Amino acid sequence: MQDKQEHYLISDKTQQELIDHTKVLLMEEHGIVQCGLANCREQFSVFRKQPQQHMLLYTVQGKGWLDSHGSPWILEPGSVVIVPAGTENAFGIEEDGWQLAWLFLDPSIQWPVLDTQSITYAFTPAADVMYAVIQTLLRSLALPIDLSGAVMAHALQQIILMLHNTQATNLPHQHLRLKRVFDRAQRQLHKAWDVKQLAALYPCSEPHLHRLCQQYLGRTPMAQLTRMRMEYAGRLLRSSQWSVQQIGEIVGYPTPANFSTRFKAWAGVTPRAFRQQHSRSDG
Repeated sequence: MQDKQEHYLISDKTQQELIDHTKVLLMEEHGIVQCGLANCREQFSVFRKQPQQHMLLYTVQGKGWLDSHGSPWILEPGSVVIVPAGTENAFGIEEDGWQLAWLFLDPSIQWPVLDTQSITYAFTPAADVMYAVIQTLLRSLALPIDLSGAVMAHALQQIILMLHNTQATNLPHQHLRLKRVFDRAQRQLHKAWDVKQLAALYPCSEPHLHRLCQQYLGRTPMAQLTRMRMEYAGRLLRSSQWSVQQIGEIVGYPTPANFSTRFKAWAGVTPRAFRQQHSRSDG
């Protein structure tokens, strides 16, 4: 950090939203000074000499960087970096499209998640959830005042619960990154995924993705994807009124015969028989 003047540089393409205790009085009661979301593009960097609050940055997509007195961190998806109050730091975009949720916390309150002596960086399953809850808090401002207050109170309860129970994942770094690849694929099971596309999400080479999947999942990338599709199809057959053909399309099999063959290989029965069995057992 050669430039020792505090700065805040942001491009026109960066989008951000924030909320503080002036909008939501309950935030101050719980020790949350500000919180917000940012989708950073092209240029976004901040340098602060002696911040007055604890800062938490949850990375959801893309990558950011943080530096304090020459000690660097790369902020990857599914991570949180916690910077205690008074700690000089700079942070910004490492990879365009850096998407994050952030909070500033009152340092006069005891936070079990915080090491107040040094910066901590860890992978956490809470990153996506924190983003979603802060987004709920922000969007609730548009609701009628009575409903808005109730929704905000519930959202704050969830934020506080996570702040007091944040735990780093025990999964190895590579396993966590692999899990995020298939979490992304899970949201688009209808897509005609191939190994090249899955490897690009990691990112790594196709042979390396094969090795990682065998090591951590015990199966190939496409076998893992097929298993996810069949498990989801099974849930839909049990709980929805979608036709077998529609369910096949939802999980990436536009040809009914292909879906039926694949499902029978996985479940031992056809989709229709599976639905009949579970409708009887549910009854």
